[in-house]
Amino acid sequence: MTLTSDAAVADLEQFATRAKKVSDTGMRLQLIGPAAEGKDAVLAQWVNVMAPRGLGDEVPTILGLRTVPVASAEHADDLDATVPLAAVLERTARMKDSGPAGGVDRTFSVPPSRENQPWTALTPPRAGWTQVAEVAHKDLIMVAKDGITAIRQALPTNPGDAVVQRLRAAVWGQMLGEPAVVPSGCAFAAFALGFLPPEGRARVLQSGPWTRIDTTGGFVLHRPAVAL
Repeated sequence: MTLTSDAAVADLEQFATRAKKVSDTGMRLQLIGPAAEGKDAVLAQWVNVMAPRGLGDEVPTILGLRTVPVASAEHADDLDATVPLAAVLERTARMKDSGPAGGVDRTFSVPPSRENQPWTALTPPRAGWTQVAEVAHKDLIMVAKDGITAIRQALPTNPGDAVVQRLRAAVWGQMLGEPAVVPSGCAFAAFALGFLPPEGRARVLQSGPWTRIDTTGGFVLHRPAVAL
């Protein structure tokens, strides 16, 4: 497929880079057709920030989403594939210096390798969202930084995986707001993925079991862990 601008290529690379540092569990690519005549199709890029390891694990499912416009796509109308983040970065690195006169090549070829990740079985709804709150980006940044510090200080030397998961559930599962509508893990996701320029404000929306935070940099989606 062909992205619409050099900036879209850089955006895809930056998002994949940030996601790989947070949770190297692939990127789900979906091609979504234009919503109206004269509009571009978009490439939806889903990444997993955190997810439960099984029943009884209280870590919530938190996903990050960005979209970039697509000028054209050949044989990709039904694209829905989860690919390794490393493969995405290999392609964007080549695209940056292989275009005309050493410029950017905007043609993105979907990697052939696939990731089989449990989080990709969950797809939030596209419609039916209701706004329930609004929050300043700077407040989300503060929550994220405080949580990172709390986890760093609480972790013992050489902790086991079970200890790490319990601590992450305790810190990132704390609900924020009055009434409580969103876990602090959403603030961490938005901060870690670079969605939060300090002066912005984010909308909080809900649809069924899902909560979505719309920021100026991207979207964070949350679904609570299933209780036993």
